[in-house]
Amino acid sequence: TFEVADISCFRGYDGRFGTIVDSTLFHSMPVGLRAGYQRSIVRAAAPGASYFVLAFDRGGMPAGGPANPVTEAELREAVSPYWVVDEIRPARIHANVPDSFLQGHESFAGADIRDEGNGRKSMRAWLLSAHLG
Repeated sequence: TFEVADISCFRGYDGRFGTIVDSTLFHSMPVGLRAGYQRSIVRAAAPGASYFVLAFDRGGMPAGGPANPVTEAELREAVSPYWVVDEIRPARIHANVPDSFLQGHESFAGADIRDEGNGRKSMRAWLLSAHLG
């Protein structure tokens, strides 16, 4: 089933999930919701659960864009009060991006966007691996 909920304060899944994957959600929410989000997913995590986050790297994004990218330190600071951080390493976020998109989004000029072929582009990111202690 599919549920719609506010990710920063959802309930009803206590101890249910052994693995939680955040693929680009972390940088998409307002910074002020991050602590509530962490509390919600820790509540939903089963004992010993694994947690993975793929989020845009602030160093590879233009300032003032629509996303809320993070530095490695910011990601660690937001997650470590709730999870045992095992690793944070550089990564890339890949997406199908038509060339016309970049023409309409000049703020991304100078961002570390790589052409990966076949209409795919990638941008700098962080990949966090953690577990519930």
